[in-house]
Amino acid sequence: MKFLAQKSVLSPVLSAAKLVVPSKPAIAIAGCFLLRLKGSSLEITANDLTGLGLCLNIEVEGEQDGEIAVAAADFVETVANAPDGELSISASGLNMTVSWGEERDSDLTGRNPEDFIKTPDISPDSNVTLKVQALEFLLSKVSFAVSKNSDNRPSLTGILLETDESRLVSVGTDSHRLSRAYIQPEEGEFSLSRSSIVPPRAIQALLSATAATGDSEASISLGFTETHLKFQTPNVTIVAKLLEGPYPAWRPVIPKNLPISIRFNTSEMLEVLQRVNASTDKATHSARLTVQDSTMRISAVGSRRTREKITCVYENPDSSEPLHLGVNVSYLMEILKICGTEEAQILVNGEHSLCEILPAGNDSELLFLLMLVRLAE
Repeated sequence: MKFLAQKSVLSPVLSAAKLVVPSKPAIAIAGCFLLRLKGSSLEITANDLTGLGLCLNIEVEGEQDGEIAVAAADFVETVANAPDGELSISASGLNMTVSWGEERDSDLTGRNPEDFIKTPDISPDSNVTLKVQALEFLLSKVSFAVSKNSDNRPSLTGILLETDESRLVSVGTDSHRLSRAYIQPEEGEFSLSRSSIVPPRAIQALLSATAATGDSEASISLGFTETHLKFQTPNVTIVAKLLEGPYPAWRPVIPKNLPISIRFNTSEMLEVLQRVNASTDKATHSARLTVQDSTMRISAVGSRRTREKITCVYENPDSSEPLHLGVNVSYLMEILKICGTEEAQILVNGEHSLCEILPAGNDSELLFLLMLVRLAE
């Protein structure tokens, strides 16, 4: 095998592929890429042996077809440290060389490509096609809310994908907060035969791979089976094992009537919350929001005292008494950053319940729920 490639093209693709390779593989072949050259097409395959596999294709200047397995970490590091410009990569038997000039090269030890552990090939029974950018919106807006702990409910560590009439909906929750996003695919009708819980690592791999291969503005096909999901763009294929459910019934959790509204400037609120959060208890990140008339006062609940205030638009059918809300400041900040709008709105029906957070002008595409915290008087 022999081909020429620009470092600026090859290096980011290898870095994206390495995201799915185990950092401490149980066996040496599990830490390898499989490189296969046919004509001017270089195929780079990697997997993590737990159900996540990736295959990337890039155009190179091919000179001799062939294939080899090579340690991913070594190959990525060698290419990253090579000087900018054209690289020559050649393999003979189980020996591989990366060259960047006369007597300027680095040797790598390859492995038998026949030993490489293949990613399962799946035949989806339902499909959805949309733009990569649309899928990125759908998934990135909810991924922050998934649980980081898989011990009790593994399904909460994933993102739920399902249909809602003519829309595709994604949901993430860790039982303390919930994020939901809608999108309507532009490319024809679609349907999913079942709800699916997607592991976030598959999404991270997809977005990195499409950016590295130039597929960020391409269309993507999502194919589902009962156990697996397949992402497909012109240059990227990712197969991921779905997480096993059940997933919590999220629709009944969304409040139907929230008469109290607090609207505020998002950037100003984030600056204030950042300062207050520095004084909160590091285990609970609790703060008290006190709203009356057109002023919201925010104070830390902890050993240190920090108080701030901002102006707001406060609408309450019974505004004779101040409204007190207890919140996890860290969670609220994450939500407001995801909103990405100039203004945001908090909706509640009392002091001890869920609060709903909406970006201004959202038109229901995004919705966030946050459990309120009970604070001592």
